[in-house]
Amino acid sequence: MLSIQAEPAEIAQSNAYGHRPQAVTNVVGQLFGQVRIETDLSGLIDDIRQRKDKTDFETYRSGISCMILLAHSMRLVEEAEIDQAVTEGWEAIYRLYHEVVAKVMGHLNEESMRVAGVGVAHNDFEPMSIEMQQNKSEGVFLVLGVFPRFSQFSLLEIDRELARAVAGCLKWTIFNGGIGIMIDDLSEAWMMMGDELDALKEALDTKSHLSNGELAEFFLENDVYPFTEISDEQESLEAHIAYLKSILINNSKSVFGELPEIAEIRRMLCGWRKSNRAIYQNPWVKFIRETIKLWKWIEKSGLKASESNLYRCNESHGDVCLDYGHVIGFGFGWEEAVVSDVYDNIGQAGENPEAIIRLHPLACSEVGERLILLAKSRGLIRLAEVTNSALEAESET
Repeated sequence: MLSIQAEPAEIAQSNAYGHRPQAVTNVVGQLFGQVRIETDLSGLIDDIRQRKDKTDFETYRSGISCMILLAHSMRLVEEAEIDQAVTEGWEAIYRLYHEVVAKVMGHLNEESMRVAGVGVAHNDFEPMSIEMQQNKSEGVFLVLGVFPRFSQFSLLEIDRELARAVAGCLKWTIFNGGIGIMIDDLSEAWMMMGDELDALKEALDTKSHLSNGELAEFFLENDVYPFTEISDEQESLEAHIAYLKSILINNSKSVFGELPEIAEIRRMLCGWRKSNRAIYQNPWVKFIRETIKLWKWIEKSGLKASESNLYRCNESHGDVCLDYGHVIGFGFGWEEAVVSDVYDNIGQAGENPEAIIRLHPLACSEVGERLILLAKSRGLIRLAEVTNSALEAESET
């Protein structure tokens, strides 16, 4: 309770008009002077905070336990620390929980930066967010989130064999990490664009002899879906057809063919070391080596992409899958327009790329390895960005 203590004001003499200005001044000064607090608010706030912490601890007890066990499986907290906290009671356990959450986040960021280059500035490369959630129907799980990012690499301007190897490494990295999508796949998978490309391919099977303007006229006259949904003006539709054709004609498959697997890329690297020193000394080789290193780590750990613990967010979350968090492009002219359209739609919907990973006491070790894989994969993509930027800057000088 707050109370205002005021001493009786001295009575001032009235002026000719009956006013007592000194009395008014004193009263105002007393009313707006220093407030005396009779209750110890700091103690009250501490008590409220403690009761809230106790409620959170009881509500999320299983999730808190899982997070501490996860940190232990990642060697971020010792068993003795856990035993000590259990001995001291719930408050010590709750403090330890907050400490291990920070340690897990910091460790994953360090894993990414170790791959990407510790001495390189990564100011605009935001770390992955992790939030522990718990409910009766789904149990305990982590919600993983990333801020949408488009990485466009200038692979069309380098040696074709080297470019195929780099593209193959990028594809393998985002597939095994579960963190991104290739620009070709994005154009086919995103909302109406996939329908547009399929419809245009079907039309070109019989009408490839028609110009873009004639195709636009044919689509409008025959009410061909989805083109009539795009525009009812021939000129606008003609420009859109040209845009779609550029996607069909100029893409990674048409330029690079089938991208090599890591085992083949490893053989390519051995061949360059023996017979093609020019390629072997290219800065992209470091990125290829780091990708092969991660491939070996996965083989040793036993993690498989097909057995991933990552799940798409469901109706209770409503966000797009984590794949859309990182789009990989190769330098084609149409890429930025596609990515801009996708990310504009995601932003307007107020969504973020997210995924769920189940957390169970008996599977903490596997979850920890999956999180490290995600971190290492993001570090590889960042290393590729750094390599590409350095080469672009070098070509401009």
